[in-house]
Amino acid sequence: MATNTIFVHDPTAVPRDLNHPQAPRLASLGGRKIGFLWNNKANGDILFNRLEELLRQKYEISGAVHRHKPDASIPADVQVYDDLATMADAVILG
Repeated sequence: MATNTIFVHDPTAVPRDLNHPQAPRLASLGGRKIGFLWNNKANGDILFNRLEELLRQKYEISGAVHRHKPDASIPADVQVYDDLATMADAVILG
């Protein structure tokens, strides 16, 4: 006599503690260098290039640093985050 047994696995993970303090807000973007981290989704590079133009015109940012992830679902290398942290005053991710 065969026994029909069904095993149900719960794929959910234990919630992670995400208590990370926010960086202080910049008083102004004028004269600041802005970093852009593109997740490699379609047209994101076009969006970030246009956003950089607008930030230069409206807020007179001093420069921009562009980096990208290999894929939207893959984290960037630690070096990419380190570069942005040391080279930019603020970073826009997307």
